Amino acid sequence: AGSSQLASDLSASQLSFPLLTMGDEDDDGRPKPNKANIDDEFLRHPHSGAYIRNPLLDKSRSTPIFFQAPEFQHNCLEEALVEYNCLTVSEHSYREMMRQGSQSALAGGSSSAPTSPLARAALSTLGKTSKEYEFVVNVKKSTYVPPRAGRRRAEQKQGNGTLVDKLNIEVADDHGGGLRVEDVKEGLIAAWNRRQHPVFQVRPGDRVVKANGTDSYKATPAQILEEMEQASDTLRLLFRRPPTERRNSKLSMSSQLAETL
Repeated sequence: AGSSQLASDLSASQLSFPLLTMGDEDDDGRPKPNKANIDDEFLRHPHSGAYIRNPLLDKSRSTPIFFQAPEFQHNCLEEALVEYNCLTVSEHSYREMMRQGSQSALAGGSSSAPTSPLARAALSTLGKTSKEYEFVVNVKKSTYVPPRAGRRRAEQKQGNGTLVDKLNIEVADDHGGGLRVEDVKEGLIAAWNRRQHPVFQVRPGDRVVKANGTDSYKATPAQILEEMEQASDTLRLLFRRPPTERRNSKLSMSSQLAETL
């Protein structure tokens, strides 16, 4: 199965979810990537190069906008949606989210939840899924406010991982792909968490698989860590949340190890 892209406009007053000419071609015959802007009238089809209407233009909608991963990547929407929260889920997970979200909406629910079945599914149901998914976190180092001395002293204890300055998350390379989050202390990521829906909040057990322009498939943990530490200001981080069973197993093992120590 392929994957799907979803995104949430951070500046919107209500939750809205843009959910992830034939001509110039690369040497392999495929259309060249289209560096789109969110206000472009049309996007381009990744295979044919045909024009497709840009669903991001409708700023009033509160229902999810769905992109196949090739559409999202071909139109360079990761760059265009820098002010959006973005999610990547498998097509199977997406269908399950839609099904459960619609059922939840029909049954009624919290008044603070999104009114659209699809918006409800994109967040509330995703928070309960046992499947793996990825989400983007955007922070600026220039907005960092050091914690108060009392809180700083209380959080001085550190495990075996590396504490990333200003983000103040402890990460470690456990050879499971990317960098595993061991702890979240007071800093930019903790501040991000306070502003976000739980599905976008960084937790121990999540993995950092990309930092700014690093390649999520080829970058080593050391390269990801280097970009996190050396980026001058803006950091766009891609986190992968593993399946519930694997996450619980890892956390249980960490807990047992801590008790042994």
